Amino acid sequence: MSGLTLHDLLEFDAGPWHSAAEVWHRVARGLDTASDQLISGTRDLGAVWPSGKGSTAALQKGAMLRAEVENTYLPAKRLADAFDQHAYAMKGLRSQAEGIVASARQAGYTVDTAAMTITAPASAYMGGNLDRTGRETGALLSDLRAVVEYARAQDDSTAEIIDGNVPSPQTGFGASPPGAIARAQELANKLKDPTYQPTAAELDELRNLIMLYGRDQAFAHDFLNALGPKGLLQLNGTLATYQLDNPGRDVDDALFSNNTADMVRDLQNGLGVMLATATAETGTRTGLRGETYIPGQYELSSQWMTDLMAAGRSKMDIGDPYSPARYVEDVYGYQLLSPLLHNGEYDAGFLSTVGGDMVDFEMSQGENSSLWTGARGENLRLDWTQGHDDNTVPAGYDPMNGLMDALSRNGEATQDLLTGVTSLTADGPADGRLPRLDYLLTDRNWDATADVPGGPGWTVELMQHGDDFKNGALDKFGVALEHAATDHPGPQARHIVESIIYESNVDEQAMGYDNGVTPGHGKTGDPVIINPQLRQPIANITSAYIFDVNLNIADSHAAIPGQTIDVDRNHLVKVLADLGKDPGAHDTIAKAEAAYAIGSYDNILSGRQNPHDDINGNLRAMEVVSHNYGSVLGALDYGAAEAHHATSAQQDEIYNRNVEDRYKIAGRVVDEVMGKVTGKIPVPVVGELANEYVSDLMTQAEEQAKVDNHGQATYEVGVALGAGRTTAVDLTEQALYNSGKLEGLPDNFTENGSLKPVSQWSETDHRRWQIYKAEHGQSMIGNAGTRAGDSYQNGYEWAGDILK
Repeated sequence: MSGLTLHDLLEFDAGPWHSAAEVWHRVARGLDTASDQLISGTRDLGAVWPSGKGSTAALQKGAMLRAEVENTYLPAKRLADAFDQHAYAMKGLRSQAEGIVASARQAGYTVDTAAMTITAPASAYMGGNLDRTGRETGALLSDLRAVVEYARAQDDSTAEIIDGNVPSPQTGFGASPPGAIARAQELANKLKDPTYQPTAAELDELRNLIMLYGRDQAFAHDFLNALGPKGLLQLNGTLATYQLDNPGRDVDDALFSNNTADMVRDLQNGLGVMLATATAETGTRTGLRGETYIPGQYELSSQWMTDLMAAGRSKMDIGDPYSPARYVEDVYGYQLLSPLLHNGEYDAGFLSTVGGDMVDFEMSQGENSSLWTGARGENLRLDWTQGHDDNTVPAGYDPMNGLMDALSRNGEATQDLLTGVTSLTADGPADGRLPRLDYLLTDRNWDATADVPGGPGWTVELMQHGDDFKNGALDKFGVALEHAATDHPGPQARHIVESIIYESNVDEQAMGYDNGVTPGHGKTGDPVIINPQLRQPIANITSAYIFDVNLNIADSHAAIPGQTIDVDRNHLVKVLADLGKDPGAHDTIAKAEAAYAIGSYDNILSGRQNPHDDINGNLRAMEVVSHNYGSVLGALDYGAAEAHHATSAQQDEIYNRNVEDRYKIAGRVVDEVMGKVTGKIPVPVVGELANEYVSDLMTQAEEQAKVDNHGQATYEVGVALGAGRTTAVDLTEQALYNSGKLEGLPDNFTENGSLKPVSQWSETDHRRWQIYKAEHGQSMIGNAGTRAGDSYQNGYEWAGDILK
């Protein structure tokens, strides 16, 4: 409410208001011109660029720009008119107030404009004029107050117009036409009714509205808020029933319409983008620690989210009950939400909250993933976003397909989801066990053949081609798990890594029982520690934590609380051996372990680890590194031997064929690559840079060691650094050479006062190095190399003892 006073009114100057009005008139005229130019410049875009992702994005951008400019014109025009009207109105009211004040003063009254009082002269009360004077004074004061009240009302009215035409900080004036939201809501309400038969024009119109304006926050929020969570899921379910999907090639099905399938796909994709847009956090946090969150203007409320989770756990009937072929009863809401999760950039908060509830719900029902296969419509696909012609594409009955796809693009969300629920027990990680991770990693049945439509045709398809089906959701879970453990290092990430190692070892499958069988009951077979589909992503995680792995595998178990993971050594060895069964996983960890050894040797011999150590102290410290290296590679190779693929020992045979070639790779890694990497990132014995360090070292090694300086051979660094015993010896020798601490080196190894890089040694240099090792350097280099080689053999045998 306006606090305008009489003094303010009398001081009012209309000039600045008219000037402001003129500025806003110029803005409005400019917007009008820009709107015409945008229309003429983009109206033929669809004709010259009719299809493709680029075309869709361009059309969407053009429509949103046109709408945004058009939506801005009217507010600018309203502001211009309001400022002009305010100036004229206030100027007139000021004149009235001035007239009243002047008349009063001319009659001898005293007017106090600050206090808004009128006082008659003493003579006016004499001679029986008391009543008349009182009435006249009251009338003057009443007129003056009425003018001020009119001015205040005008002030409030102008303020309301200004407030109503100021753009939102997040969305401006909106990027959709004024009528677009209402029309989209009208169409959605029609289509939500499964008995309604939409025309092709209505479907196309809704698709265009959603695709063009779905990323506009105001459009997405208002549309979904009016539709409601249950309405959204019902709408998506109805859309899915518009086209049936028989097994076989769709082109051979006379009843199949690609246009309808594409229409449903586009609408599901668009609804997903809208949901991501309307649930994005655009609000502010208050409080000392930001504990209070105030949602943005166009952000769906927490109650909407609660209602969405309630709807997700509920069963719904979808399709037209009067058309049995397109009708399915008891579909869960989460099955109808899942297709929408494939598209849109969802916030971590949304995915961890709603996704976490989805996982919890599946866990709580006690049916594993078969919970979702109870109601399958014959030839009815729920998810059209991932395709339809390929029979192995999931039909959308397992909602984990959509959830894992979304999580694979958001490491923060996965981290929050997996660590959002803990169970404190006497065993397991210090921060508690993670039930969601345990379930998804070791207990859930990821059978891909369960996510197909119902009906006899699909039953025959599975009988004939069931082996062709692969669960992409499990692959996505592996990607999500990797991002959760590596994208945001810290306590939560370490908790996840610790839980992966622990839960993989204590699960019944690790004891040789089938999944779900209580240990002690039934037959046992070969233990399964890690699901084969997850070996590569978990190997990537192991590579990122390779320094932590070595601290945990050391005899002293040197894990540092609060800085590194802390796991049982035997559990770690079993995981490494299982990962070693996969050639790609074996190669990933072997490279990372070589990087660990190189970095650790450099840290020791440079004096950074312990500046007060002499060469003997350095050698003792190097023995610890060699022992850890042997333990890790030995465990990997034990698994590789069980899986019958190339072990490090077999790679040694390849790598040993040419001593000079071996030294060129090991030497180049130590004296050329190592310096560049440590110059960029100090060797991170522990900490959050370990992943970057290992990755950088291996990338540079592979780039620089592909071709030797003489062009004689091409080398595969993965083979060279995966050769366990030989690499252990060579890296030890080259690190000692590069340290400059070897005594009695022949003069040919020095150039201009510096050591000659190993990669530049001649054949003569190699011969003299072998002679030096056998004679003067035997006590230092020979012993260090022997211990390094023996450590690998010991590690291999130790792994065998643990795994027997």
